[in-house]
Amino acid sequence: MHRKTNITHPAQFTEKLQAVMQGAYDLLELAREHDLSPVSEDGVIRYFEEHGKACFQVSGQYDRPTEFLQVLLDIIRANFEPCVLGTLFLNSNLCFLYDEVPDAPFQLGYASLTSQPNQGFAAFWDEQVIPYLEQCGYTLGGADGATAVYAMASTGQERYGYDAFMNDISTKLGSGFSVEEATALLASEINEAVSPPRKRVYTGYCLDPALGSRIRLSLWLFIAAHEQTVQ
Repeated sequence: MHRKTNITHPAQFTEKLQAVMQGAYDLLELAREHDLSPVSEDGVIRYFEEHGKACFQVSGQYDRPTEFLQVLLDIIRANFEPCVLGTLFLNSNLCFLYDEVPDAPFQLGYASLTSQPNQGFAAFWDEQVIPYLEQCGYTLGGADGATAVYAMASTGQERYGYDAFMNDISTKLGSGFSVEEATALLASEINEAVSPPRKRVYTGYCLDPALGSRIRLSLWLFIAAHEQTVQ
């Protein structure tokens, strides 16, 4: 039986909804890959600067806009996922995301791919994900590689669990915390003098019944800044 709950504070609901949408708008604008000018080369007015860009124009400033939106949605989903597989993942641990944002300018890489039904994660990663990242111009290793990687893995009910899903992914990506790292992480929450362990790859897990036995992997990569392309 589904309970029906009234929104008892409509004004606050509207205020928070506007804040969420404005935050998404601002983030998309900050991370844009190219800038849409208000007037096209042939003189067509696209938008009035005093009113700003429409939402579809902001997302259109990406080479792969629907993919960027999917990654952003999966980051939000991972942090609010009610069916969590553990407490030391990206799920509900926003500090793992915030703490690794570089102080200096950086490039934000993104990708979202979906595996074949029942495909093993290692094969999916090696055969589809890595070649696609290279195609996008992203490097995981080396001096020019990502300083931090956030991987949000979603799958359906039949596959969502510890062994053939979570463990396979964390083992392949090296994102799990050892006993020593977990102890140090807990100690850092109690004693500020203790530095928390830092990972290069953080993983979050989501349940999405629509995927069945497929895995959708959405990635954010923090990469050292290259030549600036957005003015």
